[in-house]
Amino acid sequence: MREYIFKEVSRLKAKYKTNDPFIICRALNIDVRERADFKKLKGFYCVMNRQRFIVINANLSEHDKRIVCAHELGHDRLHRSLASAAVLRDFSLYEMTSKPEYQANLFAAEMLISDADVLSLAGSGTDYFTMCRELSYAPDLVAFKLYSMIQRGHALMLPQNLSSRFLGK
Repeated sequence: MREYIFKEVSRLKAKYKTNDPFIICRALNIDVRERADFKKLKGFYCVMNRQRFIVINANLSEHDKRIVCAHELGHDRLHRSLASAAVLRDFSLYEMTSKPEYQANLFAAEMLISDADVLSLAGSGTDYFTMCRELSYAPDLVAFKLYSMIQRGHALMLPQNLSSRFLGK
């Protein structure tokens, strides 16, 4: 599945010439909306009457909205049949409670963080947390990206306090 996710993200980015999940959602005819009445809910993905919806918490920062949109786009590309049966709700970014959540997180990391940026920072000897700061993403999302790149054969290392079992679903 990791390889499929990487290929699907690469295909979408090449076809639409962007890694912006909002632009890709528009091109795919996914209705993206915001709601301000969410308390803890970050967003959700659902399919109703064959129309696909992503709903994002309007109270999030623009940066976090982008991450949530990429995550929910992952659900669209990977778990549409699940979303036809029940709404896929996300109360937390980087949740690891199920395979679909893990896969959507991996999709978001692949969508938002380029291999080239990671390799450039890693090649310059940048430490992990500085890399996260330079990339402007939380350590959890960067860990998904690093793990994916390691699985694809890049000679990178996860930070010492993370293990491959953390990401190994």
